[in-house]
Amino acid sequence: MNCIKSSLVFLAVVLALTSTTEGFDITKILNQYPEFALFNKYLTETKLVDQINSRSTVTVLVLDDNTMATVAGNTSDVIKVIMSTQVLVNYYDEKKWVEVGATHEPMENLFQSSGAAMDNHGYIYVAVVEEGEIAFRSASTANNAAYDVYLVKTVVKEPDVYSIFEVSKPIESAPPTLNGSTTLDASMRSNAADSPGASALAPAPAPSSSCRLSVTFIAALSLFMLAF
Repeated sequence: MNCIKSSLVFLAVVLALTSTTEGFDITKILNQYPEFALFNKYLTETKLVDQINSRSTVTVLVLDDNTMATVAGNTSDVIKVIMSTQVLVNYYDEKKWVEVGATHEPMENLFQSSGAAMDNHGYIYVAVVEEGEIAFRSASTANNAAYDVYLVKTVVKEPDVYSIFEVSKPIESAPPTLNGSTTLDASMRSNAADSPGASALAPAPAPSSSCRLSVTFIAALSLFMLAF
């Protein structure tokens, strides 16, 4: 009996270690969400998949297919910058974002890890704005720049390992030497106008009311805890 118990314990340990070693596969995870098919496609084409899967922690800010249609017409180099800017190298969730936003701490993205980012283009800021909404902006913008990239919803997360959130539009962070932010803005608008059926594209999704309520509660709770 003791031998059987010992064997079962050993098997459980081996299985736990195996699952930890295997990590996660961002492509397989996103395959479960057809609305992010284009985002998933470009993660593969830009070869960012392996970089993401090799990490022990990651947060991905995904864009739905309507939003990705405005990105698709750029060169492969620019698309890779846009995609890598949407990937944070650490794990974040709503609670952590409220805490980070309160300290104005920059969050590193995969573009910074590539070594190609200049100035602060490899970092983004997060803040709680308006009616408790979580929003983002590039750290390369002016200090008074608007937080205009909104959290739409939580897609899926494995606490302290990976999290995937949908956001309303790409975070501007392309370096001037590759494609300045103004040029990138114009390019994306042009691509949206020239795309077949562009006029029928849905507007960028707004943050859900449940997301706003959740964030408001988290923010209030965090402030209460800080007070004591």
